[in-house]
Order: sequence, then structure tokens, then C-alpha cells
Amino acid sequence: MFKTIMLATDLSPAWDEIVACAGEFRALGCSKVILTHLISVKFMMGMEGRLRAEARPKLEAQKAKLEAQGLAVEIEMPIGLPAYSINEVARCGGADLIVMGSHGQSLWREEVLGCITCAVLHHVQYPVLLLNVKIKEGMTRGACRLQATELLRHILFPTDFSETAQRALYYAEFLAAKGASKVTLLNALDVPGHEAYPPGYQEWAETAARKLLAAWRQRLLKAGVKQIQTRLDPSHPIPAILEALKTQDISLLVMGTQGKGFIKEIFLGSVAHNVSRLAPCPVLLIPPATR
Repeated sequence: MFKTIMLATDLSPAWDEIVACAGEFRALGCSKVILTHLISVKFMMGMEGRLRAEARPKLEAQKAKLEAQGLAVEIEMPIGLPAYSINEVARCGGADLIVMGSHGQSLWREEVLGCITCAVLHHVQYPVLLLNVKIKEGMTRGACRLQATELLRHILFPTDFSETAQRALYYAEFLAAKGASKVTLLNALDVPGHEAYPPGYQEWAETAARKLLAAWRQRLLKAGVKQIQTRLDPSHPIPAILEALKTQDISLLVMGTQGKGFIKEIFLGSVAHNVSRLAPCPVLLIPPATR
């Protein structure tokens, strides 16, 4: 499912660390990488040739590191706006997954260009893996020093049981087949304004959610996950997700980018990027199939 992965590098030192750990993607089935560096022309008209020439040696160095980890590599340097150019490269290259870093040089770029990551998330047509670049101490440069390794150790999967969440479940089942050993299924009930609902609605909603969590748990067990726990949280989804990330040793957060309620709310405006940066682990975002 993730045979071809696009790495959307900004050529920062943080991305050198991600490239050094690219062998981790082989656990997801990756054999080919589209190493992509976007030349944004929003404030740089007439400088495309110079920017390409400056970027080429750094891209070649990253390509060599990727090839040394057993991956086939193609280099792309599209010119345009991120929200559309990233999708186009992924489409033309047949990418199954886009990997973006949420720390590094891209932080100041977002201040200037208007939140690149958020713009991409609004329009993305492919699954996106966001990596927070945190370095393990005491390791030499050039080795895989990211804390974001062993992606499949413990997956947190928040769901609202929407159509997009169903699509994310297919990806969770795929990850199960790749060796995911533990999954926490989370549903944040969040029924606001209880007085607006008929008597017993809260209890009905909780019962329905528990049944669906049990059914999804069975699907993941069948897919091969050995340990699954379910959580029903009465609070709003954002604090519910952050609390789960804080209290458990989560290696990967998997979620849909739009749903029937809270997921859609989370991924409006810049909130998606803020949630992703707050997560102490990588975040795999699954867009709707209709995009």
C-alpha cells in the first residue's frame, strides 16, 4: 500500500535526520522514494534557476543516503504553490504516501508563506505522514537518531465512525498486517447541549459508540493486531486525543482528515498543524476518498 513514498524535503538539517531514518519506511512496504523539493514562486519570481542550482547538490546528497538504505530514488523539483504542486507530483509519480516534516526550516517558511503544511492538508489527495523531528541523545550524526522509529509499536486511532474514518480503518488494517503490535481505539463522545436532546440520548449514544468500538476492535484483531484497547471519552476530541498521547506510549497517531463532526472541526484552518505539532509522535492523516 505504501510502496512509493514522496519525501517533501525542505533541505534543512531536520530533513537530513529524516533521510537518515528512511530505512524505517521499508517496514511499511516502501521500495521507492520520490525525493521532492518545492520551489515556491510566491515571493521568488525570476529566481527559479538559481534556487534549483542551489538545491541540486543537497538533493543529490540526500538521494545518496536513501539509496544506501536500499531505496530506489527519483528527484523532483516542482515550481508552484505547495497545496497543488505536492499533489501533482504525487499523482504523476504514483505515490502512495506523502511524508512531511513539521519541524525544521519549514517553520519560518510557514510564517512567510502562510502555513505550508496547513495549505497542503486542505487540498491533499493522498495519505500524509507528519514527522516531528526529535533527536535521540548520545548518537552520532549520520545515524538514525529520530525518536520517531518503530512506527508500528503502539498506534492511537481516534474515530468518529464516519466514512473517512472507515477509510482510515482500512489503512489501520494494512498496518496491522505489517506488524502493528498494539492499537488503542478512541472515540470522544462529546454530546454538547444535553438539554437539546431527548431524555436518554446520552446513554443511547454511549451504547452505540461502545458497540461500534467493539466491532472495529474485532476487525483489527482479525487483521492481526495482538493487543487492542478501546477508550470512550466523554470530552471534546482534541483534549481527548492529547490526553491519550500524554498518558500512553504512542508511536503513531492515525486519523482521517474529515468526518461527520469532530475530525472535520480539527482539520479546519491552522488547527491541524497545531495538533500535529503538539503530538509527540508521527501522525498519519488519511484524506477522504472523494478528493
